[in-house]
Amino acid sequence: MQRTLLASLLLLGVSACSYHPDPTDLVKVVDSPADVRVCQRLGEVSPVVSTTPGFGSEFDGMKEAVVALGGTHLYLQQRTQDWSLVRGIAYRCGSRVIQRETVIRAKG
Repeated sequence: MQRTLLASLLLLGVSACSYHPDPTDLVKVVDSPADVRVCQRLGEVSPVVSTTPGFGSEFDGMKEAVVALGGTHLYLQQRTQDWSLVRGIAYRCGSRVIQRETVIRAKG
């Protein structure tokens, strides 16, 4: 009896500790155009910015903008050889990509 009660309480305690990630934590950050070549581009989420100290808040803003656009990936486009300047672009990749269909109708 005590074993069953202990097991039930343990399972209840473990289930109460579930983790719900922040939506920005689910944004995948990539630095190669090959990683988003089959994805839908949603738009730029930042101008060209410096990666010097203080970049963390700008980076968080980029991820929030990706989530706001319904994106899944943040492509950090390298603007200088040493990565001191980057630009953020939002993409939607995977099964949630919206594909546009073109319908051509013949007249007559």
